[in-house]
Amino acid sequence: MDIQEKFWSSYKGLKFWVIAASFIIVVAGLKMASNLVTIILIALFLTSISLSPFLWLRKKKIPDIIALLLVIIGIFIILYLFGFLLTSSIGGFNEKLPFYEQKLLSSWDTLYTYLFSKGLIDRNFDIRNLINSLDLLSSSKTFVSTLPRIVGDPFLVFFIFIFMMLEVKSFGKKMKIMSQKSVTGLEKIIKNIRVYFGIKTITSLATGIIVYVALLIIGVDFALLWGLLAFMLNFIPSIGSIIAAIPAIILAFIQLGFFEGIITGVVYLIVNSLIGSIIEPPLMGRNLGLSPLIVFISLIFWGFILGPVGMLIAAPLTMILKIIFDNREQTKDLGMILGDERSIKEDL
Repeated sequence: MDIQEKFWSSYKGLKFWVIAASFIIVVAGLKMASNLVTIILIALFLTSISLSPFLWLRKKKIPDIIALLLVIIGIFIILYLFGFLLTSSIGGFNEKLPFYEQKLLSSWDTLYTYLFSKGLIDRNFDIRNLINSLDLLSSSKTFVSTLPRIVGDPFLVFFIFIFMMLEVKSFGKKMKIMSQKSVTGLEKIIKNIRVYFGIKTITSLATGIIVYVALLIIGVDFALLWGLLAFMLNFIPSIGSIIAAIPAIILAFIQLGFFEGIITGVVYLIVNSLIGSIIEPPLMGRNLGLSPLIVFISLIFWGFILGPVGMLIAAPLTMILKIIFDNREQTKDLGMILGDERSIKEDL
């Protein structure tokens, strides 16, 4: 009996180290092949978004091949327009960055004179040194210039996307050959992923449009750029909307003044609270929420492996894992750990 217990104890310890070593090897492999993995994941992301319109066209009795062509052409046009608008907005923003930096320094001089006259700051305190040390100009240029390049090779992404969409047509036939139990589980997983991406795309689009219109009314420069940024980063729950708001609010303070900066911040607060906390949760349902802590950890993890694009698709990737975990009896507990507080309350 003692020998048997020792054997199982050694086996469990060895099993842990084998799993840990395998995890490290997989992470290292993903890191080394990050460029290729990124391209495949973005193509998969586009395919997930395209499934809903394809199935809708199929329900309208449109032949599969025509439905596929319509969806592929539609996605191509949308991506082309999105890329064109993003790159043109970024080009204009980069040209005006020196002007914004000078305006920031000029505003600081006025504020510094007032604060010093009231004895609120020391003579040696100067924000110019901080701005120069942070090199805000080049940092801002680097950030906005990175946005169009996060997709890697757009032609290869679209090429893989086309083949994935062509595979959708024959996927139904393959599912008929599979066992009924496997088909039911797989259909549920695919449906939940499709629902998540569909709802998230619509709410992100609504967020981007409202932000664009609101900033246009306020008079903030490059409202289109901030609207596109709000759309992209809204795919990151909780954290993304905050990141998207920061540059637009700072620009509003620099360009227009204190009051307009506050108004811009209030606009972002209302839009994100309305869509993220009131409209989106009931649409998603209890099984499609992620813990803010898990979102933050996933941003760090996928950002480390895949770079900027990893941070952008971190939440969707983690959500796919959660959906898979939720639909397997052996891993339901893991799915619950990844979920938010709302899913726990409804399970109690």
